[in-house]
Amino acid sequence: MGFRRTVLGLAVLWAGFSGGQAMAATSAQDRVGAQQGATATENTSFATARKLLQLGKFTEAIADLEALQSQNPPPKGLAHELGIAYYKQGDYINAVLHLQKAQQENPQDNEAVQLTGLSLYLAGKPGEAIPYLEKVQTWYPEANVDAAYILGVAYIQTKKYPEARAAFAKMFGVPADSAASYLFCGRMLLRQDFGPIAEEYGKKAVALDPKLPLAHFLLGELYLYQSKIPEAIAQLEAELAINPGNPAVYYKLGDAY
Repeated sequence: MGFRRTVLGLAVLWAGFSGGQAMAATSAQDRVGAQQGATATENTSFATARKLLQLGKFTEAIADLEALQSQNPPPKGLAHELGIAYYKQGDYINAVLHLQKAQQENPQDNEAVQLTGLSLYLAGKPGEAIPYLEKVQTWYPEANVDAAYILGVAYIQTKKYPEARAAFAKMFGVPADSAASYLFCGRMLLRQDFGPIAEEYGKKAVALDPKLPLAHFLLGELYLYQSKIPEAIAQLEAELAINPGNPAVYYKLGDAY
């Protein structure tokens, strides 16, 4: 299934000046020129570090960026650049510290918001990651797939199962209370080794739609893993009756037999 992201177009409007407005126009042009000069300086400051990051030389890139902190004042956006560098290096704790500072400096820094959520999750702090990842999902009419997946797993790890189901439902583009949403979430629960809840969700999927492909298969796999062989056979045979073209069903049924 493809996922679309909305793209916002930016229109630049130019107004002419005449007579007594000429001085104001000159002043505005001076300010724009100064801003462009500052931006060019900042881009030049970060050019070496960005090149090093592209080459996978994370330690050297971070050292280059850290050296810029001695400037008075430091280049604008330095915290953002350091956060990205630490994230790419896999140092998620330091990444969070700099990315949160970047958000304080620029509340519109959406990349810092998303990377903060991902960094917190990867640092083993799913509960703290959730508010950031939730914010990411509000930016798109359809799911941002990477963030939606991590958000769903974070919900599972914090035992917020209905929220996890809603996150995966949005990710796959199905209604949150549908049989498919229970099936998708049940599969994720099984993957995360939350067997009892996975069984509950698998049964709910079957109850909502007894002919939903892979719902019986999910339960069959779970029961086979739990060595509940008669229950596994019953579920796998039920799957085979409605989904005879799936070779994985035959494979698992052979294991059960």
